[in-house]
Amino acid sequence: MTTSLRDDITLEEKALLAGVGYEEDSERAGTCVLVDQEVRHIGLADNAVEILPLAEALRRYDWVQDIMFGLIDPDEDEHIAELAESRHAPVGHFVRVLEGAKVRLPIQLFTLLEAPQGRQFHHNITVIEKDAEVEMISGSAVPRSVHAGHHVSLSETYLAEGAVCRSVSIEQWASNMEVHSYARSFLDRNAHATDSVIQLAPVSRHVSQSRRYLEEGATGNDQTIIYAPSGTTRIMDSETLLKGQGARAESITRMVTAGGVISNRSTLVGDAAGTSGFLGCNGLKLTDEGEIFSVPALRALNAQAQLSHEASIGMIDQDRLSYLMASGMSEDQARDLIIQGFLNLDEQKIPETVRVEVMRMIAAARSGAL
Repeated sequence: MTTSLRDDITLEEKALLAGVGYEEDSERAGTCVLVDQEVRHIGLADNAVEILPLAEALRRYDWVQDIMFGLIDPDEDEHIAELAESRHAPVGHFVRVLEGAKVRLPIQLFTLLEAPQGRQFHHNITVIEKDAEVEMISGSAVPRSVHAGHHVSLSETYLAEGAVCRSVSIEQWASNMEVHSYARSFLDRNAHATDSVIQLAPVSRHVSQSRRYLEEGATGNDQTIIYAPSGTTRIMDSETLLKGQGARAESITRMVTAGGVISNRSTLVGDAAGTSGFLGCNGLKLTDEGEIFSVPALRALNAQAQLSHEASIGMIDQDRLSYLMASGMSEDQARDLIIQGFLNLDEQKIPETVRVEVMRMIAAARSGAL
């Protein structure tokens, strides 16, 4: 039975969030919606899942104090320092999946910015306990009435020994917004994480930074889909540290620019015997405008680390475009099909409803409708 701790999101807000993966509470193991600077809604349908406002979790569990800022220095930069100033009254969610649980339905976590020119500072902590298994869907959105604002978020995720977490995240901000997002994750022995991140909608400037730490036997796979229409700048900096023996990781980034700027730096560090990893950074330019700057980097600190990478940037094949148009497609339809093939959405193991929304967003972004 679904337990709703709050029920203050409107039908209009639900419709807005549906575009980034939202479904009714009864279809999810747990739900949390943050609106502006408050936790607006929490719903629970699985006893193995706990969701609390972070401020409440800090009061209820003293050990949460020990893991807060456990994966990042509060003084790392000015944005994190500003967020850390509010650590005694933080805004964000705390998610916990109990030891050994096999959660049948996904957990969904969403952020809305509804205040015009609003500023958000969110700190989220997730703990997946030993041998637990869960799927997560998260998303961010703004109403059409909001054109500008500033969002800063920090997520710290802890996977205990043998835990498994599969996640999909879709971000849809406003065209004049500035976004800074920081993600830190720790995978203990034999834990496994699969992450798919989708960033398609126009945004003035989005700076994202992620760090993953993998212990013995842990595996991490992440796929990132990036689209930058004209006027959008995306700056990404990611690092995966293979700290324990036999840790493995694969990181795939697919970037498409239609006049925007994409800068991507990905680093893979092999720091123990038997570690292995792969970086894939592939870019597609739809016009002569804009640019893609991609730097995959490998760092071997152990003689038995096996690391490799692949990188490419190109434009749409005109022969293929002409062939598809000769078969009866319009130029826009042919371009969208080529983009879909480049992004390889089926391979990303993204839910069908989300794949449909991704292609709708690509078409809308290309046409300027977003």
